[in-house]
Amino acid sequence: MSSPRFRIGYAFSPKKERSFILPSLIDYAKLHGVDLVRIDPLLPLVHQPPFHCIIHKLYDPSWVQKLHDFTSHFPDVIIIDPPELISRLLNRDSMLQVVNDVKIPKGVERIETPRQVVVNDLDIIIKDGLNAFRDLGLKYPVIAKPLESDGSAKSHQLSLVSNDNGLKGLNTPIVLQEFVNHGGVVFKVYVVGECVVCVTRKSLQDISAEEVEKLEAVSRFSQISNSGAQGDDEGNVVMPSLDFVMHVAAGLREATGLRLFNFDMIRDSNDLNRYLVIDINYLPGYAKMPNYEPFLTKFFLDIVHKPSDGVAFSSSNVNENVVMFC
Repeated sequence: MSSPRFRIGYAFSPKKERSFILPSLIDYAKLHGVDLVRIDPLLPLVHQPPFHCIIHKLYDPSWVQKLHDFTSHFPDVIIIDPPELISRLLNRDSMLQVVNDVKIPKGVERIETPRQVVVNDLDIIIKDGLNAFRDLGLKYPVIAKPLESDGSAKSHQLSLVSNDNGLKGLNTPIVLQEFVNHGGVVFKVYVVGECVVCVTRKSLQDISAEEVEKLEAVSRFSQISNSGAQGDDEGNVVMPSLDFVMHVAAGLREATGLRLFNFDMIRDSNDLNRYLVIDINYLPGYAKMPNYEPFLTKFFLDIVHKPSDGVAFSSSNVNENVVMFC
């Protein structure tokens, strides 16, 4: 008897489809009984091929309504993930609030979030200067981020602001987040159902109090990344413990109710047991993750309740800068 096959429908923007549904994933999934099927978001879902599961990253109201209509007719089809749960991550204010709900066993390492405020009128801060800024509980430099985090080009326009003049010209509403020195390294933690992968990426270098006055008033992240500034050598980075990463990931999975996301975490240079979650993204660029094909395939098989023992995980791309558990 031939093994059963499972149809996973996906609904992405063209850009997301090109970066996520790579031929290597299609081939690997097909080899293990999973067929990835493109969904046309302009057509009713009920008129498209039957699915065992649907994954999606579209936010327009018409798509959300189609999804709701579909689930009312086919409640047994698994939706990854419900739009009402994803929406919390589309706002950088509510996004990090979920970290407060994360409970981890008491130990040396602890998880927090940086101090941040939502500002709707920058003129008030610019007019009153440092006093207004201090009243917000902030000090320069800060990271300025658009309030919305919907994956659009606009939502990725982040800046490092070093004084009041740097606030001029920024669009509101905006999130001002304290900059915490973190050794020039960010830990990117990918969550794929029960599987967790933590890798290192270069980030902004540490900034001393004396250096703040020498900074440009505002620097776009694209400018910073191309400036040649480097953090610690990634090969010398001490990774957070596996247990800690797993507890934080499990806590965020429970707090958000989501199964496909990643979060960016930094370690305070002045307190190496203090970690801060600075960003959470729904259905991120998994293709950048080591061994993403077997991880995603295992997830699909687990979702449709088929044992995934035959899915092999290669260690060829794993080194000392990767923490992996599945």
